Amino acid sequence: MIRRLTSAALFTALLGLGACTVLPESEALSVYQFPAPPAGSVSSEPRLPLSLRVNTPQAGYAFSGPRIMVITADNQLQSYKGVRWSDPSPQLLREYLAVSLQRSGALSSVTTDEHALHADVHLDTNLRRFQLDTDGTPRVVIELDARLVNPESRRIYVNHSFLVQQPVTSTQITDVVQGYGQATGDLTQQLLAWTRQQLAPLSHD
Repeated sequence: MIRRLTSAALFTALLGLGACTVLPESEALSVYQFPAPPAGSVSSEPRLPLSLRVNTPQAGYAFSGPRIMVITADNQLQSYKGVRWSDPSPQLLREYLAVSLQRSGALSSVTTDEHALHADVHLDTNLRRFQLDTDGTPRVVIELDARLVNPESRRIYVNHSFLVQQPVTSTQITDVVQGYGQATGDLTQQLLAWTRQQLAPLSHD
């Protein structure tokens, strides 16, 4: 009887401790949608009879998630407190590039690795930087290594590195988001011109 009472008392005490435990509240986040690609105009040049698959960019740990990253004057990589993108940065960039390339009309079709459809050429990329740099004039910095790859042999046709730096009017999050849109639009235009130039000879093979 004494043992039963002792066990009951211990169980009641554990319940009381559990009820008094204070768990940390989850951080409140504001979620930002990435700027959409502009409508743009369809290229007046002949469409290349090739299909292209845009693969999700590879990225290091800091740039593989949805956080908006900031590098400070003393070279510390931090994230904007309380805000994030709606999806991880590599997926956002993949969708932006795919939509822009498709809208340009430069290729017969553009897909992504999300659907794993066959394509004549794959666009593989490494996302080196995708950040706000606050050392000096605040600016969005995007550095992307791109490769056009034969999906059958995995042979690299050609590769190129792109670097875009877009100044922002302030470090307020709304201005930063706008800066990301401008920087990504500039990067896409450069990538589109390069892709078309490199794929043109392949379309005659």
